[in-house]
Amino acid sequence: MKAEKARIPITDFIRVWCEHCRIRIDANEERTGVGGKTYHSDCYAELFSAVPRPIGNEYELDFRV
Repeated sequence: MKAEKARIPITDFIRVWCEHCRIRIDANEERTGVGGKTYHSDCYAELFSAVPRPIGNEYELDFRV
């Protein structure tokens, strides 16, 4: 009698890299997929935050009156 091999899903062998930081996302790590791209949850929050970042120097003042 032949022993049956353990059936492991193929998705466990697929390696996935973050589109922002280019670091590999581990199989048990939380990830976010948007538009066919995969991100770490922290990278996604950094890229697509609800609060826009100011362009240029945020402390720059315009004294022209």
